Amino acid sequence: MMINFLIILAIIAIGAWLGNVLLMMEGGMAQSRSRVRAARDTTGKLEATLSRLQREEEALTKEIESILAETVEARKKQSEIQRRLAEAKARRRPQMLILTDRRNPSDKEWLVTVVNTQIGEIDAMHPLAVEWARGREYLVWAESEREASERTARRFSARPGYQIRSVTAVKENLYASTADRSAA
Repeated sequence: MMINFLIILAIIAIGAWLGNVLLMMEGGMAQSRSRVRAARDTTGKLEATLSRLQREEEALTKEIESILAETVEARKKQSEIQRRLAEAKARRRPQMLILTDRRNPSDKEWLVTVVNTQIGEIDAMHPLAVEWARGREYLVWAESEREASERTARRFSARPGYQIRSVTAVKENLYASTADRSAA
């Protein structure tokens, strides 16, 4: 009887032990299932994020292509405008200023170029700074090149920075009367 009791006790102990093992295995299985579910959820979220990022990439690529096309078109327009501006500047008749209206009958016409780079150095925003840096042309009536240079120097000597760059004879009489032109 005692053996029977020990056998029954051993069977109950083994059963209890097997029950504990089964409960532990079931808990491990539940944890594994929850991990698998979490991994599937994460995978789903990552796939959704990946597809969203791919759509955004495609949209950005299209936008970049359109911006590049607009940039190319804008550069074409800019080069066309610059070309037209250069043509307009080339066609524009240079402005000639008359130094003095005093003229003797024996005087010839001289074209004197006067520059002043100090205007741009003092005030770069001055409306005539670029024109003075390039040089302004003055029509001067004088008997000789030296006299034309002297008249111009007298006119601009009171202000600093003005220099005479060149003095050239005018090939044709710019201000001849209509009678003189028809006789020629």
